[in-house]
Amino acid sequence: MRLTWWRDILTKPIEQRPVGEPLVALINDAEQQGVDLGPLLNILDGWGLLLDDFPWDDRQFDKYAAKRGEGIFGFVRGGDRELTTDQRQAARAWALWDFARHCSDANMRERAFEKCSAMYREAGSVRFDRSGRPLSIFCKLVKSDVTNGALTADLYRPGVASKIIWHGVTGC
Repeated sequence: MRLTWWRDILTKPIEQRPVGEPLVALINDAEQQGVDLGPLLNILDGWGLLLDDFPWDDRQFDKYAAKRGEGIFGFVRGGDRELTTDQRQAARAWALWDFARHCSDANMRERAFEKCSAMYREAGSVRFDRSGRPLSIFCKLVKSDVTNGALTADLYRPGVASKIIWHGVTGC
């Protein structure tokens, strides 16, 4: 129901959107500054796929990864900067990594992580400029788990946090 509400909000002209909702106000401000809301609609499409019954086939995993991953990465990058092929592949890998981290079905979690690992390896060297630093943090987390061959049990450990903070500040 909430996905339908957001789709309705994002497809309405600004003057027809409800007032008093802080996130809608931020979206309106962004759109007035020329930000393309298309990636947000892709994110909604990705989230909508979570309503499909398990188990998923490869087509469903691929569609989810493309919609959610490219939607989030594309929105953060802004409408004026296209994702490179490697960034697009990393975005898809991140979406499957995040899915695997939160999926309660062990088989689906394993398949998602296997697909994530394959996609991330195909991405090659993924680089972002300073404005893409939050996305490069996502990529570093994925890379760490792909390199280790397993999902990190606890991302909230001090060692992981210190690496994220250091990368956020320095880009290293």
